[in-house]
Amino acid sequence: MKKILYIVLLLISSKLFATNVGPNNQYFLVHDYHDDWQVYNDKMKTYIPYITEQHLGYPSHTVFCDIQSNRGYNLLVFAKKADNFLFINGSLRQKIPVGKWIVLSVDSLYRAYEQPIIYITLYGSNNIDDKNLLLGYKRSLNQKPIVLSESGISAKPRTPAPYRNYIVLVSMFILVMFSYLSNSYVRAFQRYYNFKDLFNTLVREQSFLINKPLNRMNMMFIIMLSLIIGLFYMLLQSKGMYVFGGRTILQEGDTLGVLLSNYLRICLAIFVLLMIKYFLISLLGQLFNLEKVVDLHYFKIIQSSILFYTTLVLILLVLFMSYFPHDFNWQVYLFTPIVVFYVIRFFILYFTIIRSIPIQSLYLISYLCIVELLPVILGIRFAI
Repeated sequence: MKKILYIVLLLISSKLFATNVGPNNQYFLVHDYHDDWQVYNDKMKTYIPYITEQHLGYPSHTVFCDIQSNRGYNLLVFAKKADNFLFINGSLRQKIPVGKWIVLSVDSLYRAYEQPIIYITLYGSNNIDDKNLLLGYKRSLNQKPIVLSESGISAKPRTPAPYRNYIVLVSMFILVMFSYLSNSYVRAFQRYYNFKDLFNTLVREQSFLINKPLNRMNMMFIIMLSLIIGLFYMLLQSKGMYVFGGRTILQEGDTLGVLLSNYLRICLAIFVLLMIKYFLISLLGQLFNLEKVVDLHYFKIIQSSILFYTTLVLILLVLFMSYFPHDFNWQVYLFTPIVVFYVIRFFILYFTIIRSIPIQSLYLISYLCIVELLPVILGIRFAI
């Protein structure tokens, strides 16, 4: 009797532990979508639950996945037969290899599609039992089994943010660049990182920083600004904010190599835009007969941008390293200070230029509206 009772208790207790699934049984099963399959009904023009007796000949099976509530988990896709394909939101993702698992990070899917719910379709085999779609959590080698209580509350271990190592490496590189500039170009560094000089609208001297905006020293600070803005962009991306259609030029994935590659692309794009900005100012300066203030104008742009984005990135790094909720609305809190910065910069440029040389305000306002306000308005339009 004791042996029978022991065996019964052992079998019952074994059901309390999480089931291991996925490649090499490395994942804890969170949810099996076997009973959630749906098929598209042509008559009703909508998806309806899959019924075995009615939909035996259907090659396409769909599941609606809540990726917003399941961050930190992975979607596991498996097919027992050949010629099965994986579709996400109606777009072909890849062909499913026979007998091999496909692992999709829910965090990556959420950043890529920016939707709380996506629909995943497995197309190919008519037999629904040949297809598996699971939600799992990858376990570590030294992790203890997760015990499921009868209360229905399941443990969800914290997953390390994929951006954390990348942010640390890039921050260290920028810090090295920061240290190099502060020691190699002391006077220039003190001039660029000087709030008092930024708001000084009476520029009496034509220093080497202003007269030669594209010399080696100034180019180093422009590169520094590109690195800082690039880090700012990647911090936004880590929170699921893709501005200026960044997904079209960036690779998908959250590995260190992919993130560094995306960062270099963003920095290069920003550097090119800063160069285009200078040539645009030069061109319009000739049209408005303002060649004498082009270099001063560009210096004030770089100086103000370095001060603002350095301060902003430092604040965001502190917030990034803290455990803020996923639904924290970054876009709302960042939109206002960025717009205020560009408005303040516009007035700084206006009063600096008008006090440098005698010129009619109408020409200067027209000039600044074209090279300053118009790009900002268009940028806000395409960024949101």
